[in-house]
Amino acid sequence: MSARDQAQPPPRRRSAAGCLIMARRTGRFLFCFRSRDVPSGGTWSLWGGKPEGNETPIQTALREVCEETGLSDLGTPMHVHRLSNRSFTYDTFLLVVDEEFNPVTGKEAEGYAWLPIEDVPAPIHWGLEKLLEDNAAVTRLVKAVETMSGRSCPLRPRKGASKAKRNPGSVRPWRGAPPGRRPRERDDASASG
Repeated sequence: MSARDQAQPPPRRRSAAGCLIMARRTGRFLFCFRSRDVPSGGTWSLWGGKPEGNETPIQTALREVCEETGLSDLGTPMHVHRLSNRSFTYDTFLLVVDEEFNPVTGKEAEGYAWLPIEDVPAPIHWGLEKLLEDNAAVTRLVKAVETMSGRSCPLRPRKGASKAKRNPGSVRPWRGAPPGRRPRERDDASASG
């Protein structure tokens, strides 16, 4: 190792955090359809983002939920998953609300949908896909759905689903049309070719 390498600080580890939001009464989750103007846009995801200042992951997740949905009466979320590699960490929490609500979405979300966790539509954000491949995280989510809502939850960990296209032909069940966006339609020439 050279003197120059020793003098440089190690690269700063990036982090972010977010929440899966579940309605206790229905056992359904509020998913965000990410704006095409943000990283990994045009995918279904959860609500979250980067920390500000010295926020802890739970503080980041709660602030992001407030900013991105307009929800203000927040309880204490439960940690369900940590995605981590050498340069990035993402903490996911489960936030349970009593009833489904209409979020006040901003520039980061083109739409939203309340759906069972086992019915997340495609295309799915890579981070959410990784969470749904994790046995421990899936077990925590199934237990939460079944004990809090009483709804049976057939969710099972996905096996390498992030490499395969899921839910071909699925519709985007968001509330209201995304501003200025229409789903692409394939014509017969492009479909055969």
